Amino acid sequence: MLKQTVIAMRDLPRMKEIISILMRYGLDEFLYRLKLIQPFPSLKRHKPDQHRLQNPYLSLPQRFRIAFEELGPTFIKFGQILSTRVDIFNPEWIDEFQRLQNNVRPIAQSDITALIAAYLERPVNEVFKHIEPTPIGSASIAQVHKAILLDGSVVAVKIKRPNIEKTIQADLRIMKHLAYLLENEIPESRRYHPIEMVHYFARSLARETDLSMELRNMERFSRAYEAHPYVHIPQVYPEFSNRKILVQEYIGDTLLKNINLSQYNQEWLSQRAKDIAQLILDMILKHGYFHADPHPGNIFLSDEGCITLIDFGLAGFLGGNRRTEIITLINAIIDRDQFTIQHVLSDWAQGDLPDENRLGNDVMEMLMNYEFTSLKDISLSYIVNDITSIIRENNLTLPGDLVMLFRTLITLEGVVNQLDGDFQLMESTRPLVEDLVLTHFSFDQAKKKVKTHSYTFLQLLDDLPHTLIRMNKRLKSGQIKVNLDMARLDDFGHQLDRSTNRLTVAIVTASLIIGSSIALHVDVGPNIFGMPLLGFFGYTIAFLNSIWILWSLWRAGKH
Repeated sequence: MLKQTVIAMRDLPRMKEIISILMRYGLDEFLYRLKLIQPFPSLKRHKPDQHRLQNPYLSLPQRFRIAFEELGPTFIKFGQILSTRVDIFNPEWIDEFQRLQNNVRPIAQSDITALIAAYLERPVNEVFKHIEPTPIGSASIAQVHKAILLDGSVVAVKIKRPNIEKTIQADLRIMKHLAYLLENEIPESRRYHPIEMVHYFARSLARETDLSMELRNMERFSRAYEAHPYVHIPQVYPEFSNRKILVQEYIGDTLLKNINLSQYNQEWLSQRAKDIAQLILDMILKHGYFHADPHPGNIFLSDEGCITLIDFGLAGFLGGNRRTEIITLINAIIDRDQFTIQHVLSDWAQGDLPDENRLGNDVMEMLMNYEFTSLKDISLSYIVNDITSIIRENNLTLPGDLVMLFRTLITLEGVVNQLDGDFQLMESTRPLVEDLVLTHFSFDQAKKKVKTHSYTFLQLLDDLPHTLIRMNKRLKSGQIKVNLDMARLDDFGHQLDRSTNRLTVAIVTASLIIGSSIALHVDVGPNIFGMPLLGFFGYTIAFLNSIWILWSLWRAGKH
């Protein structure tokens, strides 16, 4: 308890700074609803920011975006995650969140060598022959330097920014508190599960800031594609890497974002678009783990057509059942199967069960929009946007793994269209999906499922007698428990505790008044102000208790 109190006190200045910045951009109403301004009376007189005065017509999404940029890396990352929640936010919010930019300075060149030595826990000259002091890439979490190992290998060294974890952890603690307030004070936000959203963000950020996790992702992808003819994953050097530093092969090819498309013929560009699409779809549908940020700054292309992916800090993972659902959904969209699409979306929805009639009508309306459109003319991003719009309008939310998947697919379509404006990603999924459907219903797969389910069923039968015996014993001893999960029961308990505390203090106060009144008529012990000392102290404590009770009642009424 003491440790939590110390941490909370330590986070107060940062909390005040966050509230101050949000108020500066006219987000007072949001803060008042969360009851965050009352503990900081000095902020109530805060003057509007000059930027806001010069731009009085900024929309609410624009104000949040500008405030997030000023709040720093953690909030910028959170905003970028929110930009993927097309199932929650409308296009205006998504557009603003996607515009969030990191305005961070590179680590001072004079500090680079000392920082690398500290991360390696050995002198730099024992590992590197040379390190370029100027970074070749810089972001909010880490920056990258070109270097040469003692054996002559040219490598890229990714270095995490110093002391960034303390800032991130403090911001995450505050975010969790804000999410709790949001869910409890603004009822309409509960269907979006803000607490769960922040926990998901915290896990995602923890993976992204742990460079040893990125190393393991690269090793996993490297094993999966080591024999692939046109895919390359950079070699990593685990002996020189840890949570704070990652040493990997330097790639000298051209980044897709820097490529001069005019120097290549259309056939070459179309083939590269097809190769990149097949690679990412293969990761998603066959392997179940995929590069979750395949934008043009993370893809290298060689003149020979070799594709090299970098930056595996953000990777998505899909279980077997989830992959089957995605394949089923894509196949249903291809076949215009309304019932199957509705069934999959209903299974994906979190929280309250959807209105099936309304959901079915929305799916039918979506399919009617594509009734006379051939598959090659359907944009995958349009399909994703339509599906997420249906989910949003039916007050449903998507699981986190699907949010990451949808974001990846939209990014992928943008990449392949950059190379070939006529390339249709939806059409390119058909052969792969058809193969996977045939594999899913093949004799070998059916035999494997029968074997797995039979084993599970036999285990259940084997354990059934023991389960019945345990249940019978608990019934006889009266130990069967029923758990009830009632909304806001915790809040009711806290209110009951506060009421009980006030009642106890009131009873003690009344007892002190009665006891002190009796003590006034007993001439025992020293006197003060003409009254027995015992009676005087009794009345003083009773007076202070009364003030506390009146103050707590006033505060409870105000809140």
